[in-house]
Order: sequence, then structure tokens, then C-alpha cells
Amino acid sequence: MEAKPALNIKDHNPGFRLYLGAVIIFLSFFMVPTGLFLTHHMHNHVLKALILGFFWVNGPLWKIIGISVMGKVSYYFLIEHLKIHYKRIIEPRPVSRLRYNIGLFMFTLPFVPSYVVAYAPHLLPELASWRVYVNIFFDLVFLSSLFVLGGDFWDKLRALFTYSAKANFPGEPPCEEDLDTRA
Repeated sequence: MEAKPALNIKDHNPGFRLYLGAVIIFLSFFMVPTGLFLTHHMHNHVLKALILGFFWVNGPLWKIIGISVMGKVSYYFLIEHLKIHYKRIIEPRPVSRLRYNIGLFMFTLPFVPSYVVAYAPHLLPELASWRVYVNIFFDLVFLSSLFVLGGDFWDKLRALFTYSAKANFPGEPPCEEDLDTRA
């Protein structure tokens, strides 16, 4: 028996089937809104229920049909490309000193409204809705700072919650405790 050569998915473009399946899947998301649009001004409840039921059931069916049209080769093609993009986005890379300092500023900035509310509440707007908007803004600044600081900072942040984590500074010899645990 002859062994089949391995198919290199990265070099293979599945072509028309990939795009046709993607279009079918994309259109399947509009099945329920289309049914709602068609029955918006209908007064016959039986006909309205039939049309909505038809579009409600056909949405998932179109997704299955789109996947089957794509086929196995298109599936592996998409998975390989998603893995490539995932690795490019997720792998931690060192960030510049300026980016790190900006990220630290963004990381600590959201603590300001807490102290203002505690010690000088007259500096924030009186309307409760404006205070909510200010808090939402600073929450978004805090979350975006985690991405500005980079992947290495995620490891540092995770180490805060790990009891056995030790700080390792470049240029300094490791602690004696670290040497004892490695042996």
C-alpha cells in the first residue's frame, strides 16, 4: 500500500467552495430579521407564525449547509490561518520603555476618581449619570492599559496572585531561597 502524501494546508487555497460557504453562513444570520421584517404588518397570526417558524428554523440549517459546502479542506485552511493570526496576536513581545510608561500611567489613572469621590466629591459633576460615565471611562482606560502594557505585564500581574512567585531582576544574582528550591 502506498502512503498518501501529507496535504500542506498553508499552500492550498480551497477556492470557490470557501467563499460560497462563507456567504451562505453570513446570509444565515439574516434569516430571523428577514422573517420579522416580512411579518411586521401582517394581521393573520397563522401566516405570521408559519413565516417566522420557517425563517427561525432555516437560519441554523443554512449554517450547516454553509459548513458542508465549505468542506474539510476549507475547514483546515481556516483553522491554520486562525492559528497563525492567534499566535501573532497572543505571543508576548517586549514593549518599548515609552509604551510601558504610558501603560503604567493608564493603569494608575483610574484610581484618581476614587480618591476624588472620597476626599473632594465637589470636583466631580453633581449629576449621577455623569459620575457613571466618568467611572465607565476610567474602567475602559484601565482595561486598555492592560493591552498597552503588553504580554509580559500579564505575567507580572499573574505573579501577584501566585504565592510562590519571586521577582527576578536582571543583573542581580538569584536569591538563596531560589537556589534551594531548584536543587
